[in-house]
Amino acid sequence: MRPTISRKPSRAFKPEKGWRFWSAREAGVHYAVYRFADMARLDTALKSEAYKVLAIDFDRSWPAVTRTRDMLDLVQESDG
Repeated sequence: MRPTISRKPSRAFKPEKGWRFWSAREAGVHYAVYRFADMARLDTALKSEAYKVLAIDFDRSWPAVTRTRDMLDLVQESDG
């Protein structure tokens, strides 16, 4: 059974859009992806007090979960 994730990260650091995924291959593996207008806004969001509080809350709520974070810079997008 997958854990319920009730936090609202988008309220904490205000991305343009967000997606959450569960791995179809590894039970219990969760991905959260957020889109920002540009890298500067992403950087600002990750340095915000709201994001820091959110990360502390997640770590306290799920201490055994290993988390990694990455920053991706979109260089090409196409339809279909």
